[in-house]
Amino acid sequence: MKRRTIDDWALLALGLVALAATVLGTLAVISRYFFSLPISFSDEVVTYLVVWSLLIGVGIGERENVHIRATIVLEHLGPRTQLWLTRATLALTLAFALVMVWYGSLITWQRFALHEVSATILQFPQWLVRISVPVGFALVAFAVLRQIKRPTPPKTEAL
Repeated sequence: MKRRTIDDWALLALGLVALAATVLGTLAVISRYFFSLPISFSDEVVTYLVVWSLLIGVGIGERENVHIRATIVLEHLGPRTQLWLTRATLALTLAFALVMVWYGSLITWQRFALHEVSATILQFPQWLVRISVPVGFALVAFAVLRQIKRPTPPKTEAL
């Protein structure tokens, strides 16, 4: 049996969260327009699921190196300078990700400690929403650490 990695779990989580958002959104539309029975909490939960999807996707995008980057200056520099700038960019990205993990964790803990819930009928615990920030940026940090171990200049592809 294959041992699951954090990458596998992140992809699985992204798929499940996106599927849940799609199913709930579709059911809400069908219920509202065909049966005149709106699902009162659907917009709230779909929004939370989309936020989770986005932040998990940021980590996966960093791992796969498929995010948008401006390389117009970088591609005109020598290989050594490209490597140095790539390392500097990775260091700054890691620092930013760690700051987001730290402050996201503090905000999550505050919401948990205060027992903060949404103002809707669902009374959704807000710490479950807020924890998406440290989780997503922890994925970014892991991806950057992996890239720091084996840095390569970014691929520049024409659109």
